[in-house]
This record gives sequence, C-alpha cells and structure tokens, in this order.
Amino acid sequence: MSDADKITAMTRMRKLADRMGAGAAVAIDAAAKSCATEHTTGTPLGDFLAKTEGRTPSQGLGVVKRALKISQNPKVRDAALSGQASPDHAAAIGEELRKLPRDRMGPDQVDRAAELFLDRASTTPPERLRKAAAQILEEVAPEAVPSPHDEAARIAAQRSRAIKNRRLVWGSDDDGSTWFSGQLPDLEAQQFIGTLQAFGEKGRRAERDEAQALRTQRDEGTINASEYLAARVELEHREARTTGQRMADALVDMVTEMASLDKIPSAGGQTPRLVVTLNYQDLHDALAGEIAAGVVHGALGEIPVDAGSLRRMCCEAGILPIVLGGESQVLDEGQERRLVTGVIRRALELRDGGCIFPGCTVSANLCQAHHIIPWWDEGPTSLDNLCLVCRHHHALVEPDRYHSRDQWRIVVDPDTKIPRVLPPERLKKHLLQSPSDPHQPGGSPADRTRADGLIRGENSAQSTLVA
Repeated sequence: MSDADKITAMTRMRKLADRMGAGAAVAIDAAAKSCATEHTTGTPLGDFLAKTEGRTPSQGLGVVKRALKISQNPKVRDAALSGQASPDHAAAIGEELRKLPRDRMGPDQVDRAAELFLDRASTTPPERLRKAAAQILEEVAPEAVPSPHDEAARIAAQRSRAIKNRRLVWGSDDDGSTWFSGQLPDLEAQQFIGTLQAFGEKGRRAERDEAQALRTQRDEGTINASEYLAARVELEHREARTTGQRMADALVDMVTEMASLDKIPSAGGQTPRLVVTLNYQDLHDALAGEIAAGVVHGALGEIPVDAGSLRRMCCEAGILPIVLGGESQVLDEGQERRLVTGVIRRALELRDGGCIFPGCTVSANLCQAHHIIPWWDEGPTSLDNLCLVCRHHHALVEPDRYHSRDQWRIVVDPDTKIPRVLPPERLKKHLLQSPSDPHQPGGSPADRTRADGLIRGENSAQSTLVA
C-alpha cells in the first residue's frame, strides 16, 4: 500500500469503528431501558458487562451511563450511527443537552441545540464542547437564558453546576505512588487551598526556625562544625522542595494532624487504620531491619512496606497484635447479637480485603458485613457466616425470603471456609467457560478451592499487626 492508501484505510476503518461503537451503545441503552439482563439473568446490566467482559463493576456501570448519553437525543444518536459524530462527541453532546434548562425549552429548541453542537463537533474536541453551551442556549432559547442583570441567578446556577460536577478519584500508578484527580466548587476549593497553603507556610516557618536554632547551637558550642554541616545539608533538602512537593506534604500533614486530634470519623464501625500482615518472626526480623517488612492493607489493596517505614509506623501509632481465630478473640456471637462486633469486623476485613463480589474494587472500610445465612433465617453472627460486600452488591446477593429467585448467592467453601460468590444459573450460559479457569463455571470444585486459597492467601498461622 502507498502512504496515501494507508491513510485512506486508517481513516475509513476508524470511522467504521466509531459507527460500530455507536451501534453498540444504542444496543446497550435499549437493554438498559428494558431491564433485559435483570429479566433474563437476574443481574443488573453494569454487573453483567463486568462479568462477561472482564471489567470491574464500576467500569460496567460507566459503559451503561455513556450509552445513555449517546442515545438519549435522536439527532445525536443518528449522527453517531452514521459516522457524522464520534461516540466521544456524542456522549459529550448528550451530557450538555442534559444540562440545558429543558423545562423552559420546547422539543424543537432542544433539537436545534443538538444540531448546533453537532456542527461544532467536527472542529472541537469533546471536552471543549461545554464552553459552547451558553452561546448555543442564547441562540436557540434566549428566553431561557438567565438575565444578564440577575447576577444572583447566574451565580446560583453556576454554583449548582459546580456542586454537581464535584469529584475526587484516585488509583495506583503501579510504581509505588497513588495519583489523585478531582475538582471542587470554588468556595470549597478556596477553603481547601487556603488550608493547604497555611500548612505549607507552617513548614516554611519551621525550616527558618530550625536554621536559626542550628546557628545558635553552633555559636554556643552545643554542636560541632561537622554536626552543624550535616544537619544543614539535610535541612537544605527540605528547603529545596518545589511548590508541588510542599503542597503534597501539606496534605499529608493535614491528615496526620486530624488523626492525632481524633477528628477522623469511623467507617465500617472503626476509625481508619493501617493494617500490616506478617507473622511474628517476620515482624521481629523486619523491625530489626534484617528483611523487607510486610504488606499494608488499605483502600488501594495490598502495598509492600519497607522496614524503615514499618519502624516509623510502630513509633507513631498504637500496635495491636492479632491472631485470626485466637482463643482470646470472640469471633462468634451466635444468635444473641445481630450487629457485628469490632473484633469480628477486623477479622472480616483481614480475610476478605474488601467486597468479595467478582471484580468489585470497593475497599473493606466502605463495605457492609453480610450474613450469608440471613439472621432472620437463624443465621449466626459468626465469622464463618459473614462476608464483606459493598452497598450495591449487598442488595444483589441478599437472599430472597421466599427462595423464589434464581439469583447471585454466596456459599462458604467447606474446606477453606472462604466465601465465594456464585452467579445465577441463567447467567452461566452467557459466560465463556474454560476448564482451565477455576473461576468460570466449567472449573472443577478442587480447582476453585485451590484458586480461592491462593487468592485469599489463607494461612491459619498468619498473625497481623494493626496500626
């Protein structure tokens, strides 16, 4: 192929891929509106996509929401299907159309707004279409535009949008760091930034005070010249921090100070804490610096921790050693209590690590304790009859009181005592089965038992540090 032919092939195939993507979005939206997967498999569409396509539940839900944006306006939908607009542009336009004051606009005005958005789509990136919304509204429905003289109404509308668009997300970069992304309404952002800057300035003052104290100690002979130089070099490293590094440190200082003042609320029945899992000998060797330490369990899953960091944690926080199933712990409340005690909750968090629903990434502190055999059906409040699930999946696995539904259910493996989530029988035909995959319906019970043991890291002799 010539270079020109390659460009032609690339352009046509990308256009075809966009049209296929738009077609898939329309099909997804149709399935969502008719509750097709709920009726046929007992599974919400977002979870169905996650299970059948190897996604997380949140990703599956995102696919459903995106399909709604692409399909909700006929003109935008047809433009995406014909290739006039990409799925990304169609989703952005659908989002902006949803924000228009449609209660003060007629159907023709909404369609005209969609046409104007589509005209701009050929020359405007999807994320910038939002800037055209005010101009388009003024052109198609000037009577719906807030009066220029009504400043209060304009500010209130802007504030409402800012509150609706607030968000904070994070994730791992798989290289030892966690990234954050988000936005806040201006008023809250101003307070947040001001607090960060105050902590940053506090750090600068501390550096100046420390420099002066070093000079005083040197002049008084409290420290010798070599000690002064060593301390000064260390201080210069902190003084050389960039503004971004100072603000990152200020955020950590804010959280640390809140924790020291007991200002952090409880989540899941306990205040947030770091949990490091290792056996006793590993603890001894790690604190002595002889081996790498253990694993921190938190919102991002398991994170390796070095010995130096572990020693600092031990100096700065209370340490409570726990052995799962130890005689000193009450892990079974029987039928006398329905609510989970703190000890059982801690054991659940260590065993399950978060929501046990396949693919779900909700961390343990945001999960609910679920009775596998319901409490109302004489199920005991014990570790063997409990598991952690998020709010969304709790509703999905909650047993039907009349046992009349083919639904998602949780069973406890008789050998490993680890809870597993089983799909409805009617969903299994939609799953790709592989005899070598113990988590697919085709895997043998022995394979599933071995896999669960590996994944959960079962070890009856395991002990933990709770910091």
